[in-house]
Amino acid sequence: MRTTLNVVLPDASEALWRGAPRLHDLAYAYLKGLLLGGGLDPGDQISSEAVGRVLSISRAPVTDAIRRLSVEGLLEILPQVGCRVVSPVPAEVKDLYELFGATEGVIARLAAERRSAVEADHFGRRCATLASTAGLPDEPDARFVDLRQRNRRRYEMLHELARSRLSTGIGESFWDRSDFLIRVAFGARDLPSFVKAGHAAFVAAVVAGDGPTAELETRRYLVRLGQDVAELLERRNRSGRR
Repeated sequence: MRTTLNVVLPDASEALWRGAPRLHDLAYAYLKGLLLGGGLDPGDQISSEAVGRVLSISRAPVTDAIRRLSVEGLLEILPQVGCRVVSPVPAEVKDLYELFGATEGVIARLAAERRSAVEADHFGRRCATLASTAGLPDEPDARFVDLRQRNRRRYEMLHELARSRLSTGIGESFWDRSDFLIRVAFGARDLPSFVKAGHAAFVAAVVAGDGPTAELETRRYLVRLGQDVAELLERRNRSGRR
């Protein structure tokens, strides 16, 4: 576990500046990008002043961003210091994915029950494109980010088909925490083959209008993924204690 305040923070990309014009949104997007895409790891400590210097903004919007990310379970606030990246607890990770699987399973069932024939066809074709390896970067870190974005789009479409506004905010929190945990546990490696098989199974069920199967397949692969992530994190913790 790293506990240094001397984390080297990269400059913000031009795309980030274009996508987050409000300063507190800029700071939030910057920090979340480092947490989900790489750059900040469990135990890393940073100060709001350091982030403000990189972004050339005041401390206030950075403090707001840190507070938001602490509520989402990605950072923990250190009074008079700044914040620290959370260190996942394997047992809690399993609980998280149990809840994640239950929630997304319901969304998958609603999507299967509520989608039209035209929407089902579009969803199936778009998911086939997302599942293809065509266009994936060769560089491991870039590949990980691309796959994460593809997976996020798959779930966004699922929620659109479910027509449940209430679910969107809940889903975002789970997606972000899962992306962070997967990055920490797997690094730049591809996920196990059962994840891709799980995606294919729930997509096929949604396209077919089979709600119970869509719910079952979604929940099953997410719970299994949580078990794998927890196991890898436990190994990481044991090796760190030696």
